[in-house]
Amino acid sequence: MSDKDFDILVKGLEKAEYNTLRLKSMRNEMIVHCDENGNITRIPARVIFAQLYNEPVPTY
Repeated sequence: MSDKDFDILVKGLEKAEYNTLRLKSMRNEMIVHCDENGNITRIPARVIFAQLYNEPVPTY
């Protein structure tokens, strides 16, 4: 795999993650998160979306 192919793949995955998190935020859904110790927590997608992308939570 060339560097160009790798960059295209990474950009596609980042876009998919953004769109998924945005949609979950709009639906007021939860995200399941597992930390390095294996502890599973549920976090509102709105919180994660606002922290990661520094954007207001979208609405329908």
